Amino acid sequence: TMKRTAEGTAWKGTIGVLRRSDASLADAATGSETNLGGEVKSVAELTTAIERVTAALTAGSASSFSSDAIVVSVSAPSVPDLTLIDLPGIVRTVTAGQDASVIREVNQMIEGYLLQDRTIVLAIVPANQDVATVDILERALRVDPTGERTVGVLTKPDLVGDGAEDEVLAVVRNERKPLRLGYVVVKNRSAAELKRHQQAGGPPSLLSSHRDAERRFFAEHPAYRALPKNLVGVEQLTKRLTGLLTRRIEKVLPELKWELQELFAEAERGVERLGVAPPDAPLERAKLVLRLFAEYCTLLRQAARGDYREQLLSQHQELRLRTSSDKIFRTLEAAIADQKPDFDAKDFTVKLHQELKALRGRELPGLLNSYFFYGFMARHVEMWRPLIEGASRTLYDEAYSAAALLADEMFPAYPAIAAAARDALADYLDASARDLDVKIEEVFKHESDPFISRNELSEAILKVRYGRFEKALEAVMLACGSGPATAAQQASHERNADKTDRRDQRFAETHTDTTTAMAQGASAAPVAGPA
Repeated sequence: TMKRTAEGTAWKGTIGVLRRSDASLADAATGSETNLGGEVKSVAELTTAIERVTAALTAGSASSFSSDAIVVSVSAPSVPDLTLIDLPGIVRTVTAGQDASVIREVNQMIEGYLLQDRTIVLAIVPANQDVATVDILERALRVDPTGERTVGVLTKPDLVGDGAEDEVLAVVRNERKPLRLGYVVVKNRSAAELKRHQQAGGPPSLLSSHRDAERRFFAEHPAYRALPKNLVGVEQLTKRLTGLLTRRIEKVLPELKWELQELFAEAERGVERLGVAPPDAPLERAKLVLRLFAEYCTLLRQAARGDYREQLLSQHQELRLRTSSDKIFRTLEAAIADQKPDFDAKDFTVKLHQELKALRGRELPGLLNSYFFYGFMARHVEMWRPLIEGASRTLYDEAYSAAALLADEMFPAYPAIAAAARDALADYLDASARDLDVKIEEVFKHESDPFISRNELSEAILKVRYGRFEKALEAVMLACGSGPATAAQQASHERNADKTDRRDQRFAETHTDTTTAMAQGASAAPVAGPA
């Protein structure tokens, strides 16, 4: 960042680091954590400081690259009011000792800045390369299709071979690869010039002397001197950027003002949420914690029951736990309904007959193998398992997210209390999830066996038989009267008892043990009437 100051003021600079990574920041010389920022008093000192910070940022990186940014601020009478971001060059291949990840890391950093619509893109194009092979122009076009924030800058015009200047002139005149804001060609100091300057001790008038040398180069060059003055030189580039930056600021200022107001309002709401300071007395603090947890449990219970009258629950849809649960259940119901076999399909009947034929055993003609129905139902019930297990996991996630969000919203000033609430809810939900898994498995176990294994049928038969027995007994008692049975009555009774025993024996041979015992018990008493 450069800030122009009044004439006569001293040159001032600062350097710092904007952290974007979790890597340890250590001084390259000492190997210890240190604050690498601070003030610098000269350009030469600034260069040394940048080299030192760069070495510290890349010391532990296998790719010799860091996503952290070195922030330099300079205040002087000779600098324009500009903020520049010097990005690394586009890496297409790695060199010896470099990690392959450097290509991805550099691309991510460049794309991150290019996508910001308030960034002015300086597309640097070496003059000694074919403009059609320069990747940055296509990248800039992708993020700035209208070209309202892209300026082309040609560098290294002194390295262009004799006879190839016409191509450079065509690019600078915006003829070869047109840009809406056009191009500017500049000549930086060569490596030899920088080396000579360092060996000479670095005169204070370095920048001004470089500008003079740049002006002489373009004025004396047989090809470049034909270019308009507003297309050559660092000074013209500075003027163009300053004007473009002013226009961009005027355009985005209303939107920027609104964003700042929103950030300020959000900060005020955050301060308001913190509330008053906690009490100092231990007893009062304990009461406060109990009250906060009681309110939290009440709101969480209301969210689970669908009672959203409280303002906090009505403002945050994520807290409406009953609504999200109902949605999960409806989705599960619809998914299971979609698994229903298409009984009307033509191939369903064909497949059905094929399965029946394959399961044919010792059944009598006209009867079906009962295991066909068993297998059919077991297969289709098992198809529901992933749907139900997925719904269970989704319900768990929704419940935990709602409970965690509620804790964060209710305890903004007490992060430790919010963390304790989240931990307690996580333990409870984990235990509930395990219990639910057991119950789901039990349901699937029962659903996989379509046969009735309980005694409702045998109990119903027994009830009917007992009723008939009572009626038969009552009829016998009425027919016999109060005297002894006659010989004819006794013979008739024995014949009926024999028939009943034979019938019960056949029933026992074809039914379950439980039903047989009930049937035999029901038929043990005489049931015949008078002959």
